[in-house]
Amino acid sequence: MFEFIKHSGDTLKKIWGTETWIFSAHPDNPSIVEVNDRTYNFLHLFKKRREAILGNLGYKEFPILVKIIDPKETLSVQVHPSDVDAEKLGEKDRGKDEAWVVLSKNGFVYLGFEGEVSYEELRKNVVKKMHKIDVKRLDAINIPAGILHALGKNTKVLEVSTNSNITYRVYDFERGRELHLDKALKVIKKRSIEELILGSIKEKPVSTNFFEIKYLQLNKALKFSIDTFRILVCTRGEAIVRGQKEEISITQGENILVPASTKRFIIEGKDAEMFLISAK
Repeated sequence: MFEFIKHSGDTLKKIWGTETWIFSAHPDNPSIVEVNDRTYNFLHLFKKRREAILGNLGYKEFPILVKIIDPKETLSVQVHPSDVDAEKLGEKDRGKDEAWVVLSKNGFVYLGFEGEVSYEELRKNVVKKMHKIDVKRLDAINIPAGILHALGKNTKVLEVSTNSNITYRVYDFERGRELHLDKALKVIKKRSIEELILGSIKEKPVSTNFFEIKYLQLNKALKFSIDTFRILVCTRGEAIVRGQKEEISITQGENILVPASTKRFIIEGKDAEMFLISAK
């Protein structure tokens, strides 16, 4: 039995920047992980050790998807369906709720829209009706299913979502890629900006119906007891994670999954910054 799973750091290079899928068990891009110096496809590993990883969570599939997105240009305006809408539209993938935590010093996002939005406005340039919001490092943004959103140029984020790769592209800044306007119009919902812009994650964790993201600033040992997995994403400094029989180091840019079977672990670090991610 293993106490820790380490992400290998595989990154997708896109024409618009880079995207790292952390502990992805989605068939579109499964992560490569390490356990005791041996490499595994995380989707295959999860299927073999589902109960050890999930513990009390009764999911058949790994429930969340974690990414680091680093765009060098503003990304397309998108919207994701809910589980209910995805089923109605005949999608094979589940719906998608997500949240961002800003990792760059500053940046901007497009989020939601003013008034109502028509098919013609989607087709022409819906960005003109969207809220453009300046953000800074550690700002948290809630993006439930149905919310129009676009990530701004050079705005690096940690993204946590339900385990889905379903996206309806609405506007692509004249880059010529396929749009999905008919489906998008059926799933778009309106929420107040106050529900979406959550402020600094240092002040309050991000908590949705599907997952939670906590900010950790380590200057002393922290102890944890768990009944399902935890993912640790290290963004500054370094730390040691100790289980009952094993220990593993984690430094900036590295990521570790602690399975439910580990039960208890300790993180020791000095001036280390990381995010603790769990599913519900």
